[in-house]
Amino acid sequence: MRVPFLAALLGVALGLSPARLPAAGPTPAPISAAPVDFKHLPWTDGEALTYLISLSAFEAAQGTFVARNRGDHWEFNLALASRGLVDDFYPFTGTFWCILAPSLWRSVEYGEYRFEPRRTIRERTRIDYLQHHGTREIWTTGKTKTFPIAEEAVDDIGTMLYHLRTGVWNPGDRRVFHVYESDSEKEALAECQARESRAFGIWASQPLLRIVVLPGKGTHHRGGLMLWLTDDARRLPVHADLDFRYGSFSIDLIKAGNVPPAKK
Repeated sequence: MRVPFLAALLGVALGLSPARLPAAGPTPAPISAAPVDFKHLPWTDGEALTYLISLSAFEAAQGTFVARNRGDHWEFNLALASRGLVDDFYPFTGTFWCILAPSLWRSVEYGEYRFEPRRTIRERTRIDYLQHHGTREIWTTGKTKTFPIAEEAVDDIGTMLYHLRTGVWNPGDRRVFHVYESDSEKEALAECQARESRAFGIWASQPLLRIVVLPGKGTHHRGGLMLWLTDDARRLPVHADLDFRYGSFSIDLIKAGNVPPAKK
């Protein structure tokens, strides 16, 4: 059960089972995301978002994303831990990080420390855009793998979640994201399906944007991720639904705040 819990909380739409697809009809071609205005981002330094992931009515894991402005780059971190029955039968913890290099939105590093029963994962992937390749360093085995990067700018699975919050979304808008994951470059296709008012968890009914993210080129998996962003300047992801082969998963934002400035 490890893979679905971790993948769901990270929002990896590249390997999930079928989501609710857009209504049939002419489908406009997706376009690359517009250039990001780094002077006016939806989040601020120290933004901390805590999510609860549930399997049906059971709590499964909890994670907190923190955004840090390091001056010449942004760093996004996720601290993750199992909860409830999962913690009883398969306890895990993990720390994930990714580094975003302005002024062109592109990930330059992604890494993770993950601790599970009888297994520890410690690795880092770095992208060299001049050489057009990524290098995955698997620290627990001492192995290194390289893979080609065709695009001038790619996301990792962490920066893609923040990338979805940037720019203007209107119903019918479609974007293509180039994402590296494991040892290859893949595509994720996002579409804004609707603007609607809904209540989720601790959040009262408010205007939301419903976004579906589906796998594109580079992956043999089928499926997708459905999420709801607040239709305001913050673009907060307040809820996500995943229909997985192991069950029905939901992710809810249970706390939004800021952590103290980092010590210099």
